Amino acid sequence: MPLDAITYRVRPGCEERLREVFSPHNFTRIDSPVIKDDAGHTIGMLLGTGLFVQDDTVIRVIHHDGVTAARVAQHMSRQSGVHEAERAILPFLAEPRDTETPEGFRQHFHRSLMTALEQHSPDERPAAGTVVLRHRLRPGTGVTLERERGTVHRKASLLLSPDHPTIVRTALFLHGDTLVRVVQYDGHPYDVVGYLTDVCFAQDADAWIRPCLVDPKQPGHPDAYLALVHEQAMLSVAHMSVLGVD
Repeated sequence: MPLDAITYRVRPGCEERLREVFSPHNFTRIDSPVIKDDAGHTIGMLLGTGLFVQDDTVIRVIHHDGVTAARVAQHMSRQSGVHEAERAILPFLAEPRDTETPEGFRQHFHRSLMTALEQHSPDERPAAGTVVLRHRLRPGTGVTLERERGTVHRKASLLLSPDHPTIVRTALFLHGDTLVRVVQYDGHPYDVVGYLTDVCFAQDADAWIRPCLVDPKQPGHPDAYLALVHEQAMLSVAHMSVLGVD
């Protein structure tokens, strides 16, 4: 599974402060994207991460290869820059947490790990960017979605299309009643808009989600759908990958 995601709550209105904490001139990048086992052998690669926020919800998307989420957490827990950033965001958290030690960080990571309801990623090429859309669920309906679609081995509802070659992967993640659609691209962000309009809107790929949404009405026109996508799009706070830093 090339993508994982974690989520946690923050105090609303701290978007710019988070952007400052994770900006390239403040955040110390990991010492190496190469992930090794306890014997020092290379077992995987951290290909990129992205941090997104909307209202009180933060999502971190992690693109990796060759290892499990547990190994990613272990690798990140040993990074000094990660712990510096954790200390810097403490005033903005909705709930306190202990991430000072590697063990504390790993426990937080696993508590916050989202369930992948589906994922379509034919290859491992890194992404130049990521778009995250937040679907607002009615309280308690996350359990229903997980029960009905709780396996990544099921065919994804939103597939890649040869008509949109710059879209490299999609995934759908759930944690409680937080549901997000992740789309990664290696072209321009506008490519995601065209892809979603042609594939998701025209084919109504997310129809199975609609009964659980706060507003289940499907937009009847592409312009109305694009307005909805604009509302759903989470603010990108930071994006880092082996291709570079935004």
